[in-house]
Amino acid sequence: METERRSFVAECFWPGVSEDDVHALDERVRACLADDVVYRGSMLIRQDEVVLCEFEGTPAAVRGLAERAGVPFERLLETAREERTPDA
Repeated sequence: METERRSFVAECFWPGVSEDDVHALDERVRACLADDVVYRGSMLIRQDEVVLCEFEGTPAAVRGLAERAGVPFERLLETAREERTPDA
């Protein structure tokens, strides 16, 4: 069983998606959260009708949360992020 927390994006191809749909999705995800997953929020790409939901946790925990919350994802992709700091 994997225990290392990693970052993931749930990629949702969602024809006809609206900002209200994304808001409702965010509320469902937050209502299903447990200690093993952090939800970083979502991003709507209007032109492509795609929603990206960002999570941190183990692959199994993230997938389980997304399924319980009804996230309509096609793919769950592991991600990496570079944190930039302002020049001092």
